[in-house]
Formats: sequence, structure tokens, C-alpha cells
Amino acid sequence: MLKKRIEEIITLIAEVANGNFDYELELSDAGNEMDAVIAGISMLGQELKKSTVSRDFMQSIYQGVVDMLLILNTDFTIRNVNEAFEEATGCSEAELTGKHFSELFSETESLKLLEAIYKLEEKGKCLNTELLLHTSRQSTIPASCSFSYLHDNKKEKDGILIIAKDITELKKKEQELNEAREKAEAANEAKSHFLSSMSHEIRTPLNGILGFTNLLQDTPLNATQSQYVSLIQSSGSNLSKLLNDILDLHRIEQDKIAIESIPFDIRAVIASHLEPYKYLAREKKIDFNYTFGDAVPQVITGDPTRINQILINLVSNALKFTDKGCIKVHCDVQDVSDVSKEAVLQFTVADTGIGIDPEKQQIIFDSFTQSDQSTSRKYGGFGLGLAISKRLVDLMGGEIGIDNQCEGQAGTTFRFSIRVGYLEEKSHASNKQVEFEEDKAFMLQEGIKVLVVDDNPINVFLIQELLERVGANVTAAISGLEALEASDKTPFDMVLMDIQMPGMDGLEAAGRLRKSGFKSPIIAFSANAYQEDIDKSINAGMNDHLCKPFTFQELVSILKRWV
Repeated sequence: MLKKRIEEIITLIAEVANGNFDYELELSDAGNEMDAVIAGISMLGQELKKSTVSRDFMQSIYQGVVDMLLILNTDFTIRNVNEAFEEATGCSEAELTGKHFSELFSETESLKLLEAIYKLEEKGKCLNTELLLHTSRQSTIPASCSFSYLHDNKKEKDGILIIAKDITELKKKEQELNEAREKAEAANEAKSHFLSSMSHEIRTPLNGILGFTNLLQDTPLNATQSQYVSLIQSSGSNLSKLLNDILDLHRIEQDKIAIESIPFDIRAVIASHLEPYKYLAREKKIDFNYTFGDAVPQVITGDPTRINQILINLVSNALKFTDKGCIKVHCDVQDVSDVSKEAVLQFTVADTGIGIDPEKQQIIFDSFTQSDQSTSRKYGGFGLGLAISKRLVDLMGGEIGIDNQCEGQAGTTFRFSIRVGYLEEKSHASNKQVEFEEDKAFMLQEGIKVLVVDDNPINVFLIQELLERVGANVTAAISGLEALEASDKTPFDMVLMDIQMPGMDGLEAAGRLRKSGFKSPIIAFSANAYQEDIDKSINAGMNDHLCKPFTFQELVSILKRWV
């Protein structure tokens, strides 16, 4: 009996040794030492079964994962690679085992490898380092590699695991995006160049049209002639406004418009810009008025040019689409902070015109969009004013929208708010009407010599006429080279210099004048209206910029400032 039991135990040991971990022997009722040996061997078999199953499970994961896996020894030699690595690189595990892992990577990656090893030793891991893997096909694979230590059951370092993700497709997408961005930037640059050239080519003749129209208005005219001249001036002004709108929209799209923050008398500045619309409204037999709330500060800090641009866009639209009734403009304080000295101003422009359908109110702030495309045929316009106004309001930290009218009520009410600073002191701003009258009577001191440099004879004739009206002695040159020769002969008190001229342009001529010791003011007299163009003029040695088309008041302002 004992011999048989011993043979059974020997059979159990053999089965377990051969991997048959489920082989069992029944225990006797005696519970003796033999039963204890059988129970111990059976427990060992189950532990070995668990260990083997766990090992096989991990091996199936290791081989089945889609990412490339490498296991290194602690000396950075290769111990194992998975099937995904073999398929991607064309190198078998047998070929790689025992090699230093750095042989897998391009020579150009040595610095990145050193950085990855340093991070691994310092932090125990290094994640998402982009490296180039060699393949047996003499090519490389871009891979995102993560390094981490492997530990044994005693928590000691037993190896290094590298998980390498093939990012070839990602790199292709990045390359495509970079190429698309470069093409978009090139197209945008071409667009900017085209708009700049278009602006120059349109503004140059427009300057002559508006300038001579203004001169013509100062001559004796009968009623019919006066009306014709006014229509010419109005058409030219509309063209100038459209050109400015197109350039502004492009600058806003490129984030190249900066909002100023300067102190100004808001009542005086807005009144000076809205006052002319009273006369236009009177011609259409429409009541027009603008008012300010008592709480509106006298002096605020903000961008007067952009605030007026928004108001004029809204008022122009109201005047265009209103045939009878009235237009009311009102400014009031919506919110104020005594601590930060900031206020939120709200403007309303209400009219009794044709109105806007509720379903169209959301699209009218899109570029080149009108509430009804048929209005462009009847009233004109290109749908730019509101789009520009919305973007300017956004830049000033405000909102713009339309009030819903009651059923049966005609007209439209636009509201917009902007955030401004305010000053407590009273305004010392000059009366605009007084300034206008002073400009009309302005005269230079006797003997002031001005050099006008422009290759367009109409513009030369125009500005020469205006300068001689205020007492200047004018010399004309048609190129930068002629300007240099004239300045050598005559000590001019001011130079008005066009920028785009054949041969030597205005920027080069200004630079040469400064190098020769010329100290008098040089004013850029140009149709280039972009801020970067103005900055180039200043950097070339010029003092200021007079943009074509210009008004007589703008010319007088330049003369007051520099002569």
C-alpha cells in the first residue's frame, strides 16, 4: 500500500513537471504525512499554473500590441522586440538581440537620445521623444518614443521598456498643414500687395478729383454748376470711403488694427463729425439730431477715429435707407467704475427707414452682406460698413446689435457699447468751428520755401495751388533724383515727398537727404494708407504722413505742425 502511494506521488511530480498542473491525487482519510506531501505538490502546481498563465497572457499582449516595443537590458543592449517592431523595421529579434539600442536610430538623433536617457535616469521615465528609427530598407521611420524602467519582484531595475509609436502619417499631415499655411500666407501677402497697389492707383487720381472739386467750389458758380460740383464731391467721397472700408476690413482680418487710447472731448469730436449730416438730412427733408446724456464724461480716453467711424457707418446707413421721418443719435453711460476710472458708453442710432426683417438681422454683420440683396441695386453699397463696425466694437471690448421693433413700427435702431476710460478734469479742446475758420484764413510766414516731389503732374498742380494760396514759394520735382538736385541748390523749409516714383523712390530720396545733412521736415505725401507704409516713411527719415486724397484742413494741420 505504501509503495503504491509513493508511486502515485512520483507520477504527480512528473505530471506537474511536464506542465500538467491540473493533475490531482485524492487525499486519504488518514491525513498523514503522505497526504501533506500530495497537498503541497498540488499547491505548487497551481502556483506554477498561475505564473505560466500570467506569463503567456503578458506575452500575447506584448506581441499583439500595434505599437513597437523594445525591452533593453540595464546596459542598454537589446533583449527583446515585438512583432510590430520587426514588421515596421524589417529587422528580426534574432538580428537585434545584444546590440546597443543606439544603433537603431539615426546618427542625427544622438543628442536627443542623450537627453532621453538623462530624463529616464533622473525621473524614471521619458515620454514622447520624437526620434528617427533605421529600417532594413535604408530608410527611417519617425517615431514618438517613451522610455521607462522595468522592475523585478524585489523592486530592483531589471530592464528598460521603450514604446515607439509610428508617427509617419502625423508628420505627413503636419507637412501638409505647413504647406497649406505657407500658401495661405503667400496668398495673404499677395492680397495685401494687391490692395496696397490698388489703393495707391485709385487714391492718386481720386486726390486730383476731390482736390480740384474743392477748389472749384471756391469759385463763382451758378446754382446748377454748384449742384453738379457737389455731386462730384459726394461721389468721390463715397469712393474714398469704400476704399477705406476695404483696406480696414483687410487690416482687421490680419489683426493689424490697433485701438488707440488718447484723451479727447467726446462731445466736440462727435459733433464735428456728425454736423455735416444735418445738411445731408435737410436735403432729404429728414429731421436729424444727436444728443448726450448728462452722465457722459466731458473727456474720455479711447480711439476717437474708430468711434466716429462706427457712428458714421451707422448714420450713413440710416440716412441712405430713410426717405422720411427722422434720425436720432444718442450717447449715454451704461456703466461706470470710479475705482478703475472706466465707463461703458452706449450709443443708439434710430431711424424711421425701411427697417430690417428679423430673420435677416443676424447676417447683416457679415462682410459683403445686406439684409436684402435688392437694396444694393436701389440704394447702393457693398455691405462692408456693418461688418467693420462689429469688428471695431469687438476690439474696443463692446457689443453691437439691433433692437427688435414693435409690430407695425417702421425703422431700425442700432445699439453699440464700448469700454473707455474717463478723466475728471474739464475739456480744454478747441472749438472745431473756430479751428475750421482759422484754417480757411491760415497764411504762412513770408518767404517759406516748399519742395513738392511727385511724378503725377495733376497732384503737383493741385498741391502747388493750395500751398501758394497760403503764401508758400513752391518748387516742383518729378523724381527722387530731381529732389536731391533741387535741395542742393535751395534751402527748403519743407519737403512734400511722394513714395512710389519711377527710378529713385521717396523712401530712398528721404534717406539720402538725411545723410546729406538736410534738417527741414520731410512729409510723406502718398496714397499708401497702410500703417506699415507710414512706419516705413518714418523709419526712412520722414517726419509725418499726408495721405491722398487729403483735405485742405489736413494740409493746413501739417503746415501748422512743422513750418
